[in-house]
Amino acid sequence: MKFRILHHRPPGLTRGTAGGLVGGLLLAAALAGCSYQGDIDNPATIKATWFSYLNGDDMRAGCVEGAPLHYRLIYNADYDKQLRSYEVVGDAPGGGGAGGGGARLTVRVLGESGLDVTKLKFDDPMAFARWTRSEAPLGASVVERLDAALAASGAFAPAPEGLQLFSKETYWITNLCRDGVYSFNAWRFPSDRYDAISFDELLFAFDETGVPVRAPVAVPLGTAAKLRSPRQQDAADARGNFFNVKVGENGLVGHLAF
Repeated sequence: MKFRILHHRPPGLTRGTAGGLVGGLLLAAALAGCSYQGDIDNPATIKATWFSYLNGDDMRAGCVEGAPLHYRLIYNADYDKQLRSYEVVGDAPGGGGAGGGGARLTVRVLGESGLDVTKLKFDDPMAFARWTRSEAPLGASVVERLDAALAASGAFAPAPEGLQLFSKETYWITNLCRDGVYSFNAWRFPSDRYDAISFDELLFAFDETGVPVRAPVAVPLGTAAKLRSPRQQDAADARGNFFNVKVGENGLVGHLAF
């Protein structure tokens, strides 16, 4: 699956504060292509490969029989406001789930707090634009609870094919590799499916980043249409990022930038 590179910025970056710092990095990332191969902590990687990361392209190839459990759950609370990523990797091949072992959770949060001057470093001028991270071990019983919550939320069921997710909306996307089987799913707020989610509380409980979770906010259809307008993007909302991603049978089937 190929995704076209868009001119969007990670949450918290403005044209004035980040433009000069990231120009060279973004050019290098664009030249490298847009298929995610790792290093999501690099601001340039976020820029060039976000859609591939959302789709779990790097995970799909490795999801084969005997592969360790690997989950990636992404919370988009307005792309320009806050992104949260929860990566769960089993301790050993076949680990996780009933009868398996534990796992390690890596939490990443970007945005909402704006420019954090405490992260500015002379040897790393892009430190302020990086994810805030935390890691925690998950015992086998916790992994079992997570699996049960994912199942109850419909994460292993067929994805809502045709669902479109707007960058300013609140939604969850999951990429799950369990027992060599790959499952993709998505939930948009507000909806009955979103209300049925139960895995979020468990993830938030092990989130030690210290960054408050941004509450879901609905985007009225009329507002969304206005935000897609080039005139609006050239006006006061020009600092925003505007794009849709579309859900297919078991992954994203494309995206559209405005």
